[in-house]
Amino acid sequence: MKKFILIFCIIFNSYPSFSDQNKIAEELYNELRCLVCQNQSIKESDAPLAKDLKLIVLEQLKNGKSKAEVKSFLVEKYGEFILFKPTFSVKNIFLWIAPIIFLLFGIIILYRFFYFHSKNTNNDDHLSISEKKKLKNILDEDQNI
Repeated sequence: MKKFILIFCIIFNSYPSFSDQNKIAEELYNELRCLVCQNQSIKESDAPLAKDLKLIVLEQLKNGKSKAEVKSFLVEKYGEFILFKPTFSVKNIFLWIAPIIFLLFGIIILYRFFYFHSKNTNNDDHLSISEKKKLKNILDEDQNI
């Protein structure tokens, strides 16, 4: 009976670490891009390479590597394209700053468009009184026809 309790305790105590490894592996599966499918994570992909990547992730975690170490290992091996969320570095700073630049550029264009558009719609204020009378007569003639 003591052996059974001892075996049960060993299995029960080793289960949480196995569970933690699986949780970390699942998180990594969602964060890593399948290099074959490109718009799917390795969790969603059925490609043979995705299956191999899952095995590599599990093997690295079983060897005691942390989540960051596994990611850096895969980035060294396959390049930064494997990450769905690229890291913030000098090489890819444009990826992070470009949306802000395009947003500011769009706001400037919209401002200028509406500013000049509102300026052009008030052109009838520059007509003299005689020009306004002529314009009114022309419009009245068009309505009578």
